[in-house]
Amino acid sequence: MMLTELKAFVLLAETGSIQAVASRIPLTQPAVTRQLQRLEEVLGTTLLDRRAKPARLTATGLAVLGHARKVLAAFEELKNAAAVDATPAGDFRVGIAHALAESGVVSSLQYLKQNFPDLNLRLTAGWTNELIPKVDKGELDAALVMVAGARDSLAMLPGPVLARDDLVFLASRNLALPRTPSLGELNRFGWILTPDTLCGSRASLRSAVEKNGSQFRISAEVHDMALQASLIERGLGIGMLPKRKATSLKRSGLRAISVRGLDLQMQIALIRAPYLGRLQAVVDGLQESLAVEFRRNQSR
Repeated sequence: MMLTELKAFVLLAETGSIQAVASRIPLTQPAVTRQLQRLEEVLGTTLLDRRAKPARLTATGLAVLGHARKVLAAFEELKNAAAVDATPAGDFRVGIAHALAESGVVSSLQYLKQNFPDLNLRLTAGWTNELIPKVDKGELDAALVMVAGARDSLAMLPGPVLARDDLVFLASRNLALPRTPSLGELNRFGWILTPDTLCGSRASLRSAVEKNGSQFRISAEVHDMALQASLIERGLGIGMLPKRKATSLKRSGLRAISVRGLDLQMQIALIRAPYLGRLQAVVDGLQESLAVEFRRNQSR
């Protein structure tokens, strides 16, 4: 890059003397002269009329001067954009796992807008296995993701765990079920689950059902948890939801069911891109706000 040469050239135009430029950079006068000569060699033109004392800009030099100032200004903007301590501004791209799109997350995003007013929030919903590669590739700055499955064999998430929650089985109170039904008895009604076929809890459930010699039955695949709860309440199948979410739904027609030998848990984590620059403070703020929201919800 010719930034030092451009800076010497612009300073010469502003101060009128190589001596003044040398004191401002600071460099020796011969060093400043060599910088100006290098710039002329790179551009293939003469920028200074050295017949005059002191040297003055040629017509080409005057034409180049405006562009040189623009290049230096653009580089300063580039440094500001990359600086960790610069004011966060511009697009902030956040991914949210489908199952985590709820009011607590919205409150944390609102916190970001209040504290970083120059940010443009760009939100993307998806499955965890879709969001993590997007963060790795730099297509997202951060993502709130989850992993679920058997408590003793949960996959590791590449980020700090912000919350944990047990998964509970739910059924309609109108279904004729024993107090502690077997998976085979529940499977007869079919399952109402999210469409995420890579979900660890779903895989654990299916494995346990098929291990008992039954064919895994799906009654409905639904993204929205409130709709899942409505279908379960009407007796159209058996569901599996995070305990906190199941409690917050406050459905009198639902009851939680204990299933022996199948202990499922969900973990929530915030992952971040490796080189965030000034967005580092934004992700730190989001992580802190989310942790507070999850703690608040768990204490209810």
